[in-house]
Amino acid sequence: MSKTSDKTSIEKFLSSLAGSKDVGLVIANNQIEYKNFAKILHDLGFHKSDNVTDILKVKKTYFTINQNTEKEVYDFVVQYPTGQIEIFDKKIMQSHIFSPNYKDSAVVLLVDQDHLNKLQAKGFNFLSASGPAYRS
Repeated sequence: MSKTSDKTSIEKFLSSLAGSKDVGLVIANNQIEYKNFAKILHDLGFHKSDNVTDILKVKKTYFTINQNTEKEVYDFVVQYPTGQIEIFDKKIMQSHIFSPNYKDSAVVLLVDQDHLNKLQAKGFNFLSASGPAYRS
């Protein structure tokens, strides 16, 4: 697939996530494609979140996952469609409860295939826990 048609198809996928009650999943085949997808997300106004509590602070956000991703990210993805998310903050030893505002918001996970396989081997099946998935 050419870069232009690849960009167009991921843009269509990302626009379909607006207002979704599911977390989208973008799977890159390799690190080059991963970097391209991250740039496209950024160019489309998605903000990169560095931790789970930052994910709901902006309307359009993405979170990169890899083999070292912590369980709280998986918990977030599983709980997101329920309308209430409880995340335990290990630093202050307290739970935080969030209620996502789905209107015009979009949450996307970005991962490459190798890391997705390693996460699944650890028991974090992001493929089944997330909503729509995109793979070029």
